[in-house]
Amino acid sequence: MDQQATDASGIDLVRFRVGALTLAVERTKVLGMRETQDPLAPRLADLLQIPASASAAATLGRLLEFDHPEGPHSLRVDEPVIHWRFPASALRPLPPLLAARQSLACVRALACVGHPPDDGLIIVLDAWKLPRLVTEADDDSSNPPISPR
Repeated sequence: MDQQATDASGIDLVRFRVGALTLAVERTKVLGMRETQDPLAPRLADLLQIPASASAAATLGRLLEFDHPEGPHSLRVDEPVIHWRFPASALRPLPPLLAARQSLACVRALACVGHPPDDGLIIVLDAWKLPRLVTEADDDSSNPPISPR
């Protein structure tokens, strides 16, 4: 995690939905957010191969622009999108067996919020390891296409 985003009282995250899951990324890795009316905007759910529920598929959500070493890219996520300060001590690294078995290198940590029976699991992603989609905008001579990882 980025030291600028973390201090003794917590870490700044941007929390959002993707299908039935709640995900989050470090706030410092989100460059911006805007509404989208484009149903063809690349969806994070598609890149992560997360099946969308019928209600999530019907909404257009928000377009988040992520910082990435290979250049910024935008992905559509579902509402609500929330800037959130989370206690860093509540983040848990992936258990070794889960880390060894998971196929997505972008999954960084887990967090549980709330108290039973209303607690919820949040999956924290590393925005720099998110898969990238090859789009027409990427397909020019000055910006070679990047395949999903």
